[in-house]
Amino acid sequence: MSLKIKEIFTVFILSIGIFLFVIDLFIINVSLPTIQKTLSLNNHQSQWIIILYIIGYTSVLINAGKAGAFFGYKKLYVMGILGFTFASLVCGLSTNFYILLIGRFLQGISSGFMVPQGLTLIIQLFEKEEKKAVALGIYGSIAGVASVLGQLLGGLLPDITLLNESWRLIFLINIPLGCVAVLIAQLKISKSEIVEKVKLSFLPMIQVFILLIGLIYPLIIGPELDLPFWCIGLLIVFVILIILFLKNEKEQSDKTQSALINFKLFKNKVFNFGLFAALAYYMVQDAYFIVNANYLQNFKHLSPTTTGIAFFYQGIGYVLASLIVGKYVQNHAKNVLLIGLSIMIIGLFFHLLLLNHDHLNLYYIHVLFFFYGLGCGTVLPLLMTSALKDIPKNLIGVGSAIYLTVQQISICLGIAIVVGIYFQSNHLPFYVLQNLSTAYGLVIIVSIALLLVVAGLTCKN
Repeated sequence: MSLKIKEIFTVFILSIGIFLFVIDLFIINVSLPTIQKTLSLNNHQSQWIIILYIIGYTSVLINAGKAGAFFGYKKLYVMGILGFTFASLVCGLSTNFYILLIGRFLQGISSGFMVPQGLTLIIQLFEKEEKKAVALGIYGSIAGVASVLGQLLGGLLPDITLLNESWRLIFLINIPLGCVAVLIAQLKISKSEIVEKVKLSFLPMIQVFILLIGLIYPLIIGPELDLPFWCIGLLIVFVILIILFLKNEKEQSDKTQSALINFKLFKNKVFNFGLFAALAYYMVQDAYFIVNANYLQNFKHLSPTTTGIAFFYQGIGYVLASLIVGKYVQNHAKNVLLIGLSIMIIGLFFHLLLLNHDHLNLYYIHVLFFFYGLGCGTVLPLLMTSALKDIPKNLIGVGSAIYLTVQQISICLGIAIVVGIYFQSNHLPFYVLQNLSTAYGLVIIVSIALLLVVAGLTCKN
């Protein structure tokens, strides 16, 4: 069933939230080396520019549904876009590292509010399943386009020579889009009533924020300082806090229905395997972009534009594969997932072989990145659906929230650990592959190992 022009327009307006979130998640990857040089940042400081964005998003995400019901979904969606637009202005005009971090954290918090509300409004507005499926398809396609466009713009904008510090445009381009989106949403999107009286507490958001900082901070700073005792102590404190948090959630789950985590989900082996697979996969995903962008620009001396175009081919491969695999998901999900993982592993192996020459052939890079993108586009759409396939309908919402939280935490861990290995290994002897950059070779091998873990979990599941 097709949608009317007015309905398509509505879907586009409600998809601007996910568009802004995704494009700013990806646009930073290619432009990060330029920002690092301009602001004279060290390696672990550059990691925080991405990580605080994700931590802000994840901290808010767990309570976003209740917040939408409490304030009204439309109102919170518009407030989220306004907040994101203001945060983008802060990032674009930042004069130092700390102001940029504040802006990125505010972007993440705003995203955590606006993204779930946009999706909820689409589900509410389209009651017929056929129309809802079409609308969600458009929503997903817009997110895919944002990821591709983000990689390209992340290379093109910092290379504009007419402006000083043109990397600021990666944030400032959000402002006109955000302002127009707020205006149109106010005029064209029907008001959503508060659907239920809910008890809204900011305590869970604060708890998640503290837990994530307690985990990620020592993982990033520790290697820089040769892992001092206080870093080890902070990790021990994190383990204690997470045990207490889960214990409290278990008690709340047994007594009431208001707990964030429903522990019945963990009796489902398919869901458990899915979470571990997501943990390993997403540790690779964002780390891949950051490491390759840094390696191509700082070690192979490619321009940001050339690097962005290379990632654009990766994005094309991703979009094409994600469109094709939908036909085979129903009956062959496991096999399709294993094929996708095999493509990614083979692609990473050829990264080792082809990217260690002094003179890189751009044609080979484009083909290689496109091939790797095919693997990503095959795997990514199936991971979540495979993890949730046996979950009862009444627990889908909670299960999705847990999965998405694990996804974001895994991305943070990938940036802290996998990217950390890359930064820390630059000056270590790498005796296995003498012609390859030490750090790059080690990270690719770690990534292959993590994808093999995903493949093993898929075979068992």
